[in-house]
Amino acid sequence: MTEGEGVSERDAVTGREGGTGRYARPVPTIGDTSSAAQRREDPAGWAMGEDVTEALAAVVTGRRDIRRFRPDLVPEELLTAVLEAGHRAPSVGHSQPWRFVVVTDPATRDRAAAMADRCRAQQAAHLSSERAARMLDLKLEGLREAPVGVVVACDRRVPAGGVLGRATYPDADLWSCATAVENMWLTARAHGLGMGWVTLFEPDELADLLALPDGVVTLGWLCLGWPDERPPSPGLERAAWSRRAPLEEVVVRERWPADEGGPARPVSHLRGPQPERLVGATDAADELLSPPESLGVLDRALSRVLAVGAGDVVGGTLVLAGADHPVTSLGVSAYPSETTHDVLSATVAGSSLGAATAAGAGLAVVAVDAGVAAPVRGAHDALC
Repeated sequence: MTEGEGVSERDAVTGREGGTGRYARPVPTIGDTSSAAQRREDPAGWAMGEDVTEALAAVVTGRRDIRRFRPDLVPEELLTAVLEAGHRAPSVGHSQPWRFVVVTDPATRDRAAAMADRCRAQQAAHLSSERAARMLDLKLEGLREAPVGVVVACDRRVPAGGVLGRATYPDADLWSCATAVENMWLTARAHGLGMGWVTLFEPDELADLLALPDGVVTLGWLCLGWPDERPPSPGLERAAWSRRAPLEEVVVRERWPADEGGPARPVSHLRGPQPERLVGATDAADELLSPPESLGVLDRALSRVLAVGAGDVVGGTLVLAGADHPVTSLGVSAYPSETTHDVLSATVAGSSLGAATAAGAGLAVVAVDAGVAAPVRGAHDALC
């Protein structure tokens, strides 16, 4: 058989290799250059090596939610590196729905911090007393102290059905943005930067602060800067808020167990009074010098404090200020103007609803006459 006989049409096109009768595999100049033979012979050949995997493990393990920052500026090239890492995140249907709003203006950061503080207090009101106290102790000054704020927003203006993969999982675009946050967090940690993720915002309020259009929603605020702390473990673990569950407690094989042997339900720290205790607190208020519901929402809040256990409160002072309101002269108030004087006097005597509740909780009471026509004996002047 002469040379070339028996050679396939494909071999004739691609060319043979070194006169051996075998033809070299054409290697693409772009894309995947690996061959089936390479992948078969070395399934782990795509690994980046032990040094890289160890470094990655160190970065993942060392990632922290930083709350304290130094005022030193973040170099522009590092900020770009963090943003670039976020932009390289995986996204459903390669939609890249993330938008990064970089905030450095101190006035905007102050407004954001005030919004977060308000939301923190509101959420704490619904937690058990111990958890509420710990939540209120959490440091949010990073919103003001970190020289850079990055708000990751998700552009959801495209209908879910128009993005590959979102028709069945409409929130996959939000998950994609969450992976961008993680990429940024790990990159910041590798460069020695600190990042803190704050989600104590009303989403619409934060969107309004940044003038975001309808359909672009926020995933919270990322504080970015040089850390003024180097915590060896997560902050909420150190604060005894929670512990890291062992891996075996969160892994399920094949399908969820039919019995109760699966992962435990996440812990909720909400507190809610039993109905009979709430009604009992309201009934008790009728015996005090304060017309039922005369203080509106405040009355209801006091009843709930009693119902959930006011005895859990330690220390503090109740300041109750009273003043006549001109609206009473128009006859639109349910009670006469003298009621303000009577309630404030009862507060001084310790027999008003607020004073009795405060005393039961171990609080001191200060009554302030902020403008009552008939002076209230024992009340502090508003100017004191």
